[in-house]
Amino acid sequence: MISETIDTRGDICPVPLLKTTKTLATLQSGDTFTVVSDHPPAKRSIPMELKKRGIDYKINEKGAEFEITINVP
Repeated sequence: MISETIDTRGDICPVPLLKTTKTLATLQSGDTFTVVSDHPPAKRSIPMELKKRGIDYKINEKGAEFEITINVP
């Protein structure tokens, strides 16, 4: 099982979403990873894509930044 973090702070859309989907393609079932971002639209676009794919996630807000922890099915 892999657990990693990708840092997209300072990136604007669509970069956080693209980095997230690229990372998803490299992981296997049971892996987890966290996306760290400070770009508010990514807080909507990434969960929308994950919901379409049936992937569980959790958002943890930390001031202006947030983390989306993703469990790869």
